[in-house]
Amino acid sequence: MGNCSCRSNSNNKLESGEEHVTQDNLPTVEKRTNRFSKKSVIPTLPIFNEDENLKYPLHDTDDIITHSQLQHNIHRYIWQNNFSSPVDDLLRKGRARVLEIGCGDGTWTIDLAKEFTWSLFTAIDTHSRFDRRVENTNVTFLKADVLDGLPFDPDTFDLVYMRFLSFTEKQWLDKVANEIVRVCKPGGWIEIMDCTNQYAPKGSSTTQLESVYHEYLKSKNIDLILNPRFEDYLRSTNKITVIRREEKKVTLGKGGGKVGPLLLQNITTTWEQSKKTLSELMGISEKDFDLLIRTFQKEVNDLKTSTRYIRIYGQKVVE
Repeated sequence: MGNCSCRSNSNNKLESGEEHVTQDNLPTVEKRTNRFSKKSVIPTLPIFNEDENLKYPLHDTDDIITHSQLQHNIHRYIWQNNFSSPVDDLLRKGRARVLEIGCGDGTWTIDLAKEFTWSLFTAIDTHSRFDRRVENTNVTFLKADVLDGLPFDPDTFDLVYMRFLSFTEKQWLDKVANEIVRVCKPGGWIEIMDCTNQYAPKGSSTTQLESVYHEYLKSKNIDLILNPRFEDYLRSTNKITVIRREEKKVTLGKGGGKVGPLLLQNITTTWEQSKKTLSELMGISEKDFDLLIRTFQKEVNDLKTSTRYIRIYGQKVVE
């Protein structure tokens, strides 16, 4: 979570109650069942030119209404798309069905619904803070929790999508993986977006803050380093034949073009929101914690620290 928008599930509440957000982008590292490459070169996010004709430019923050919309805009800019699963043609043909789990205010779903007007979109979350300004007739918002079982029939959706959600390994194996596969159509796709929550190269301040934040989250049963096992969770259902992984290495701070400073500020804000708790865990004053944050920011800029973002997507078997 440190730099990611990690929304916890209904049983794992964060101190601030805020959504914490972040990014991703470039060539793919493909992994299939039982065929994993030992080492892969993860490309660094290119620094797009200001005048480059991008499909998804990074809009000025003045044009963004909510924090969630800003974070979505950043993610989309980095990937230059909204999803990696090969369903674009299907969505354009129409009548396809998409489910987003843990939708927040629904920004991702609304964006897709505007682009793929002939397909149908459903978005769920454990709260009901959905964007009521949405006028799309092809969008349905529901209050629901995947841990209680999804309120849909089997084989309903062509794409099941989730990003930056936090579950324990037991929840993944006992409930989440089986539920998302159950509601996906045979031949449909499941996609998970997350970040590694690890930084490199990193200085001592970064190491201290990263360590104490992970300790804090583990006390709330939130494990940020589960993403290397996402493929195993999907595979455990015996219903996924093809699993692919894409990774994007993004430079934080001044070395990361337009998006780098936004990402660094997001990490800083995330840690500052838990300043009281984190400083107590570290045995230091809040004033010293503020100093540590400033040192962390300098380290990131000096070392050109980066982090990685991932998308994992798999296809359900046709039986």
